[in-house]
Amino acid sequence: MDMKNMTTLKRTLTTKDLVIYGLVFMIPLAPAALYGVFLEPSGGMVALCYLIGMAAMFFTGMSYKAMAKKYPLAGSVYLYVQKSVSPAFGFLTGWAILLDYFLMPATVVIIGSSFASSLLPAVPVWAWTLFFIAFCTIVNILGVDLMSKCSWILFALQIVVIIAFIACTIRLWINGTIHFNTISFYNPESFNLSGILQATGIVILSYLGFDAISTLAEETVKPEKNVGKAIIYAILLIGLIFIVITFFCGIAYPNYQELNVDSAFIDIVDFVGGSWLTVLTTFTLVLSFGIATCQASQAAVSRVLFAMGRDGVLPKSLGNISEKYQTPAVAIIFVGIVITPIALFCSLGLISTMVSFGALFGFLLLNVSVIWSFYMKDEEGRRKDPLKTVFLYLICPLIGFVVSLAIFINLGINAHVVGFGWLVLGFVYLVCVTRGMRNPVPQLDLS
Repeated sequence: MDMKNMTTLKRTLTTKDLVIYGLVFMIPLAPAALYGVFLEPSGGMVALCYLIGMAAMFFTGMSYKAMAKKYPLAGSVYLYVQKSVSPAFGFLTGWAILLDYFLMPATVVIIGSSFASSLLPAVPVWAWTLFFIAFCTIVNILGVDLMSKCSWILFALQIVVIIAFIACTIRLWINGTIHFNTISFYNPESFNLSGILQATGIVILSYLGFDAISTLAEETVKPEKNVGKAIIYAILLIGLIFIVITFFCGIAYPNYQELNVDSAFIDIVDFVGGSWLTVLTTFTLVLSFGIATCQASQAAVSRVLFAMGRDGVLPKSLGNISEKYQTPAVAIIFVGIVITPIALFCSLGLISTMVSFGALFGFLLLNVSVIWSFYMKDEEGRRKDPLKTVFLYLICPLIGFVVSLAIFINLGINAHVVGFGWLVLGFVYLVCVTRGMRNPVPQLDLS
């Protein structure tokens, strides 16, 4: 497709909007759902694991920043790999990340519905699931400006809960009920580097989602500048939030061995604030998972589908834009239809093991693409500013690649079986679309 004739989206988002979108996608209260899982392998040093994870993801974020500046369009890694390596690899990258993006909204809906059911047991879980998906689909169709306003409100509510939790913890510290400690950063009695790295491999999954910011490039003002900045800011801010939350968890309850793995964070919240803070936290988790992140992740996958539909590698109807709302309505509705049976009939344990395959596969190819496009092929850049070129386009993406590869290799067997099966299916589809690779892979003409 010629860029001059391509369909475009309404540009309304600023850097701040993108940062909030990314933060909501990654869920500031994510440690609430996973804190207990991190405790044993890390020896209680969860904040340290989040700090290492933030540093690791920063390098892949720098690769996204470089690509977003050069290709300020919707499509994320699909477009970046397509233009910098090859259309075929671009398609497979986009196909891979679709797996992650389809499973993410289903995953957060399942979590949100379970929290909602604990608050109002009279309402069945399936009813909550249908409500969350329908609500998020409608909001996304109405436009990114409405989605952005919802994101700001729900982000603010999460911050209120975090501040309340910190304030209650400090109150107990001041009155002598608990004592200051740094167990979340360093616990000499249980420090084990292998355990720390194992826990960090799980913690890093909390950072996956910053890449979704790049899918909104065509709805962003000055995307070549703002998208990359927003990605870096989002990684650093969400990392700081995660670190602060888990640090105060360590202060409040240093005897982590006594906590229930499944309810560790809620138990700590109940200890420091009582029933009112527990109810407020649970209510916020319902909105955070069931609405905020479902809404954000549905928006992300619909933009990737939109870009691939516009190029013609997926049905062209997915590339249509609503004339009234200037949003990819067909793609948004399609996402809602697909995630509904996944959320209703799949278990959280099953899909949570597979949700990171697509993102990590995309990270691997993206970092390789940056090295190839900005370092290997750019002889002039290496001559003009060798130190900058080596650091930004070789060292940073290489670190990002190594970290992503380490996590990718250690994913569960189910993730690898389903993930590589999905890639094989995508390759077969690509062969059919290109008539046995005799025709070129459809792509957007940027000339």
